[in-house]
Parts: sequence; C-alpha cells; structure tokens
Amino acid sequence: MAKSARRGAPPAVVIFGDEEYQKALALEAALGDALPPDADRGLAVCDFDATMSEDAGGPTLAGVLTDLNTLPFLTERRVIIIRDADKFISAHREKLENYVRAPSATGTLILVCRSFPRTLRLYKALDAAGGRMVECKKLNARALAEFAVEHARGLGKKLSPGVAGRLVDRIGTEQGQLAAEIEKLALYSAARPEITDADVTELVGMSREERIFAVMDAAALGRPAEALRLWQQVLRSDPAAIYKAMGGMAFMARRWLGAAQAVRNGESVHAIAPRLGMYGRGQELEQILRRQSPARLAWLLAELGDLDWQVKSGLRSMEMGVEALLLRLAV
Repeated sequence: MAKSARRGAPPAVVIFGDEEYQKALALEAALGDALPPDADRGLAVCDFDATMSEDAGGPTLAGVLTDLNTLPFLTERRVIIIRDADKFISAHREKLENYVRAPSATGTLILVCRSFPRTLRLYKALDAAGGRMVECKKLNARALAEFAVEHARGLGKKLSPGVAGRLVDRIGTEQGQLAAEIEKLALYSAARPEITDADVTELVGMSREERIFAVMDAAALGRPAEALRLWQQVLRSDPAAIYKAMGGMAFMARRWLGAAQAVRNGESVHAIAPRLGMYGRGQELEQILRRQSPARLAWLLAELGDLDWQVKSGLRSMEMGVEALLLRLAV
C-alpha cells in the first residue's frame, strides 16, 4: 500500500522567473517539503535537464510519468525535477494538465522554467490541485540593498543601509553574487559585529565609476598629485574606463551643482552627502562646494563638452585632455 503524501508536499511545483539565486533557494525549499531530512536523495530524486535531447538523457513525458507513478524504493516519496522546462511544458501542456488533476500519491513533479503565465490552463489546473507556483523575479537596487542587510543579519552581522547600497553598486544586480560577497565579508570581519565600508572597499574593491569619482574628488579637493595618481591607476587597471571618464566627470559636476543648490535651499551638507554616496564624508563635500563654485562647475561642464568635440575631431587625445582638466580643477 502506498504511503500517504508527506505533509506540505504538493503534487507539483513550478519555479519560474529570471532570478537564478531565488530559484535555487526555492528548489531546495521544495525538496525539503517533499522529502524528510534523512532521505537519500540519490534514491528519491531524478533530475533532468530539458535542454538535452532524449537520446542524450533529456526527459521524455512517458518516462517522467512512469517515474512519478512508480512506488519509491527505500524512501517516502519520489521527486522528479525538470530544469529549463519551458519547451517541455509547451510540448506536453495538455497531458501535464491531465496528470495534475490525478497526481501520484507518492510523487512530486518540480518544473523549473523562466515563464509560467497565470493565463495558462496548466497554471489554473495546478492551482486547483494544490500545486505550488513560485515566482523568482530580479530585485531592483533598493530591494537588493534590503536583501543585503537581511542576509548579513542572518549571518550575525550588522550591515548599514548605506554600506549595503554601496555594495550593490559595486557588485551589480546578481543576487547570488551579492549573497556570496556578503558571506565572504562576514568571514573577513571575523569577530567584529559589523561589516563596514572599509571592509567592502578592501575586499570587493571599487567599480569603474567609483574609481573615476575618486579621481574627481581628489581634484576637487585641491589634491592634484593624488588625482593624477588615481587617474593613472584607473587607466592601468581598466583601459576601457577612459571611454567613460568624461561622462563620469560630468555626472559628478552635476551632482555637486545639485548639492550646492540644496545647500542654498537650507539643507545641511551632512544630510546631502549620503545622497551623493559620500557616507560619513560631509566635511569633504563641504570643502568641495567651498572650492568649486557653481560658476566653476558650469565652466567644467562646458570644458568637458569642448574636449568631447576635440577628441571626436582627432584634435586631442582623451587621456591628455582629462589630465589637463583635472589639474585645472585642482588649482
């Protein structure tokens, strides 16, 4: 006699979306619901890659249904996973609908795919049969920063929203990579309770944009030698950065103009600094705004436009033109 279905184990699960990290977590959760902790997954789980042909070991509908309906050996349930299942679902949608209306009492089907619209009859059939649909969508920058704070907390570490935002800027939008970096930072910070901005800089490094911003900060603060040294480091470590340099410089000039206007409107420099990514650097921003007046920043934007024209006309090299502007900005 077949054993009753494990509590919490639906007859089928569809995990879909464009965020692979979330899909991996959802798959592990589905396996945890379907199987007891001590289950031998080598016996209980069949894992298929639907991008492979049937001859190469890819899934067949007949084989999948047979596996689902075969009594499991030395385990409570049998779980069939089909990865990259979009084409498999499209090819066998009607028969999959029929299966979920009368599923195996001892089998769980897990389909992992990119798209699974609510309008599909299969979606509705799964919903009616007690199936589970798990959508895994990429997070925006704000949600990623919130995720970073929570992931660090789960590792016993404090991560401030500001530092989390900087980490997202450096890592990018891949949630799995962000999680891995936070785990490395948690180990790196050792017994300290908090992951700091210095930890992020030391372990993760700086993005191309942040390197250019550091060059601009040094020049605007009146440190020409430091600005040129940092500029040469940018060119050595990332030759392609030269093509983004003028855009980054213009971006910084406009941010400083916006900050100057905010100060004139009565805002505190220390309140403005975090919005510019200058966490804990309110005094530096105050020095920059004192040295670089709105008129001077407008001059810089005009000079950048002129340099862009000269470079495109072949009259001047971008590298030398940027160096000259940095020196003039630092005076």
